Amino acid sequence: MDMIKYDLIVFAGAPGSGKTTISELLQKGFDSPLIDFGNIRIFHLDREWKKANSKEEKMSFENLVFIIKNYIKNGYKNVIVNDLKDDKVLRLAKIFTRRKIAIISLIVEDEELKKRIMNPQRDSGFRDVNRALESNRMLKQRKPLSNELRIDNTHNDPQKTVRDILKYLEQGLEE
Repeated sequence: MDMIKYDLIVFAGAPGSGKTTISELLQKGFDSPLIDFGNIRIFHLDREWKKANSKEEKMSFENLVFIIKNYIKNGYKNVIVNDLKDDKVLRLAKIFTRRKIAIISLIVEDEELKKRIMNPQRDSGFRDVNRALESNRMLKQRKPLSNELRIDNTHNDPQKTVRDILKYLEQGLEE
């Protein structure tokens, strides 16, 4: 993994798509920073997402951008960011257009996504199946970005997904 050098690797996908699991596995392999946007949001918002409002979301996103820029300024590579809604992924892509950035979008078939969201073992407080399904559909319908890899992560084999991502990152992305 030493050959792979991106400034930023961003994970997109609906809640339950595997963003946290896959990004944590990659983070261990790269030995790089992993920024979970949910952990930044938690400074202001409760774990069940009941206090969400536009001001808090804006502040949390601004904090995220600052943290990413600081890591990059200090020479870190393969900074991984997860737990973002698609609109925030698109904003990061615009903010960091002059950087080497990869967007990894995880897609899951609806029935599997429902199972994951409702799984009582799930560590996230997010349980809104309809919002997860809608997020998944919107991602599938959005035109892919030039630096985006979409992976079907329905299979429940995180190691396979990581291998597919690494192969993609090693080949390089369109500039």
